[in-house]
Amino acid sequence: MQKLSADDEIRVWVAGCATGEEAYSLAILLHEHLTRLRRPLNVKIFATDVHQASLDIAGAGCYEREQLTDVSSERLKRYFSPKGSLYQVSAELRQMIVFAQHNVLKDAPFTRLNLVSCRNLLIYFEPGAQKRAVSLFHFGLQPEGFLLLGPSEGLGDLEDEFATLDRYWKLYRKRQHTRLLPVPDVQPPRADSH
Repeated sequence: MQKLSADDEIRVWVAGCATGEEAYSLAILLHEHLTRLRRPLNVKIFATDVHQASLDIAGAGCYEREQLTDVSSERLKRYFSPKGSLYQVSAELRQMIVFAQHNVLKDAPFTRLNLVSCRNLLIYFEPGAQKRAVSLFHFGLQPEGFLLLGPSEGLGDLEDEFATLDRYWKLYRKRQHTRLLPVPDVQPPRADSH
């Protein structure tokens, strides 16, 4: 992020965001990091999923205390406020995120991205669909943008298109001068595979 000027927007896509916990976690990490750097909070996180009911929960940003057990007391105090029996994510974080219905395999990818986080979605796809999704993430990333996958996921045939930064945490960086050929359309997974 040091390469970005203060005017540059940091663009993140959380694909398969479910009820939003990962998107809010990334928003917290970015907020903390940019605050330490005294850099403007010019961040846009696109958090997408195919299930509207999950997106409704994510957009409300209200969670049971049990869902926040991994959130430190400092972060809970800084980024959440009690709302009845729930805790609501601060407006400051919610303003950083756009929740939208989106099908990773059928809809156009977001572009000019610095980071794509797709954790534990590709495991539900057949190999052809996995390749298509990773190709679309690659297309959406800026040169040297980052891709974060889940612990059971990998790049498959597209491993040469990314540099591995951390094999254990599945963190990759797009190689600067590569261009993937389009991948044929594939059928999305059946609804009962989730």
